[in-house]
Amino acid sequence: MKTARHILPLLLLALLPLLAGCNDERMCSAFCEREDIRLQVGSSTVFAYEPNTCQLSFSRDRRVFRACNDAMSDFFVVELSDIPAQLGQRLTANVTWTTEREVLTRKNLTLEVARLEGEEFWLWSTAGRIGVTVRILE
Repeated sequence: MKTARHILPLLLLALLPLLAGCNDERMCSAFCEREDIRLQVGSSTVFAYEPNTCQLSFSRDRRVFRACNDAMSDFFVVELSDIPAQLGQRLTANVTWTTEREVLTRKNLTLEVARLEGEEFWLWSTAGRIGVTVRILE
């Protein structure tokens, strides 16, 4: 009986990565279901683009996408290692965004193209649990 008590915690530890993977897939799927341009951290939308009160910009040469409100007080910026082009493509990015109190940055974040529609790309980081939707503007 003593052995069973020791094996159960080890079994649970072995199953944790599998359970976490399922949760990550659900988070990514939920992120990709929405149509708006936004930055999501975990399950919370940190910034959502509103056409009447926000602006978008994109520099192809610098591979930088920006979304900000008209007052430029709230924003997110994504500096990409490459231009997204196909489903499943992996990119490295630096992502910077505002919160109520500070500006946060995640560097060298691995993002995967999880969905694409025309010039819009849904990029998801499983490790960072960060999703960002960008539009390639010409």
